[in-house]
Amino acid sequence: MSLRLNGVLRPQAYAPIFKAHRRLHIPDFLTKSSARALHQTVSETDGWIRSIHLAPGQDVDITMNELAEMSPDERVALEHSLIDSSTDTVKYIFDAVRVTPNIEAGRDVTPAMRAIHDFVNGEGFLRFMRQLTGDDRIAFADTMATRYLPGHFATAHADDLPGQHRLYAYVLNLTPEWLVDWGGVLVFPDEEGHVAEGYTPRFNALNVFAVPQAHAVSVVSRLARAPRLSVTGWVHAE
Repeated sequence: MSLRLNGVLRPQAYAPIFKAHRRLHIPDFLTKSSARALHQTVSETDGWIRSIHLAPGQDVDITMNELAEMSPDERVALEHSLIDSSTDTVKYIFDAVRVTPNIEAGRDVTPAMRAIHDFVNGEGFLRFMRQLTGDDRIAFADTMATRYLPGHFATAHADDLPGQHRLYAYVLNLTPEWLVDWGGVLVFPDEEGHVAEGYTPRFNALNVFAVPQAHAVSVVSRLARAPRLSVTGWVHAE
């Protein structure tokens, strides 16, 4: 799989908007053929894990096979643990294929998934990010595929982890059709708790925002007719 940026993109023209708001929604990021190929790759991939964060130090990764073997009571107990926690820290539940960590750990990665990792670490993508942000510290990126199904969400968090040197987060949306009624909106709260801005996961749109910055993914509704698919990750300094 070969991925190519849309040739009409003008990152230096977008730069003043990004500088002013520290975030940006960029439609039609890849060529049409690249976006279709990437959507097919992510939608057909195996190896999903159910990634759950209950509270600090309470992270759960469950394979799809392990999930299928759970009893109905065990599933209900797991779901209740997400909403019954007394803490107000970040919580999330979604499916993921952690491409870059798998590569770094020497695990088997399909050629198509490796192509995604190579793309976000290629000079084309990194140059685009440097021109958009005006930040020459950008050195490399990591990536994972994500799948949000009905009931999945991520509460507000800022993405800043000590020692990770994260500069910017990116989300490349891959669901061909999505309605705002279905939830799954990338939202940015203001200091008073209102939604300052929200990005519906439009197909082939890249969302970029500076780290740290509070954001959340609203709960995907049972109305959703398809999974909310994306390729997401962070751009790092050395």
